[in-house]
Amino acid sequence: MIRPLGEDTEDAVRWWQAYLLAKNDQAGELGERSAAGDDHARRQLASWLSDRARTEEAIEAIRPLANAGDDIAQLWLARWLAEWGHLDELRQRAGAGGYYALLELAGWLADHECLEELRELVVDQRQLLSSWLARQHDMKVVRLTADLGDDDARRRLERLLARLREHASGGDDHAA
Repeated sequence: MIRPLGEDTEDAVRWWQAYLLAKNDQAGELGERSAAGDDHARRQLASWLSDRARTEEAIEAIRPLANAGDDIAQLWLARWLAEWGHLDELRQRAGAGGYYALLELAGWLADHECLEELRELVVDQRQLLSSWLARQHDMKVVRLTADLGDDDARRRLERLLARLREHASGGDDHAA
């Protein structure tokens, strides 16, 4: 028995078509489909642009999906905003509750040693940043967290310092 195409099937077909267009470098067609409201084409177009170091255009392409609440689009947008130093928008999105924007902002601040702003962010968003903080190995970030009263961070800092002392006593000039 032949059944009519269901919504799921049609969605999968649109995804596959967008994938093939991107694979075959048919950005014009992706752009047209994106403008017509095809979210799969918009994602593929943004990815295609980013892969070709056209990140500013990728940001513009993915922003409408991120604004509409698309989880993957929010992740990509946050990463690209951080990568290209669009800190005002990244801060705005983090302040509005954007989880990925918050994580990327924290990472950017840590990488660029903006420790006072990172401290404020951690104080304001401690619960949301807890898993990010637990994965940090940068001694400055661990120390900041320990200074804010995090017992796990304090123990991690003690272990890091013990290892550094061990390496220093073994003649490692960098550790000293």
